[in-house]
Amino acid sequence: MPVAPDLTLDRFELEGANVFCARLIGTNRVRDSLANARRLAERVIAENRDAILLDYRQCALEHTLEEFVQVGGVFVEAMPRHVRMSYVYSPANMMHAVYMTKMLHKAGFKARAFDNWDAAERFARGADTP
Repeated sequence: MPVAPDLTLDRFELEGANVFCARLIGTNRVRDSLANARRLAERVIAENRDAILLDYRQCALEHTLEEFVQVGGVFVEAMPRHVRMSYVYSPANMMHAVYMTKMLHKAGFKARAFDNWDAAERFARGADTP
């Protein structure tokens, strides 16, 4: 479903788990990330989710690391601490994913970045927690 002119989000949940997933496809700008982060936190609270899994492999991030910190701030402020956060990255956005998960980790979240779906899914399901 398009959420911005150049960005599509495929939303789904993992079978047999209370995990919300989003696959981002296209160009993601900071204003879109900020709005989506707020909506995602609201949804996770409303649906009482255990984890989220965000797949950025087909996404080009058009914001700096400093702008990405703003997005992380939304999660830190609005997301319940029990929620596991699992990110799948491509080589082009690996640093963003690593930076985000470190920031979330420092705030008390179980958050990790992965280069493949299977490992990210295991972590989101709680089978591979740090």
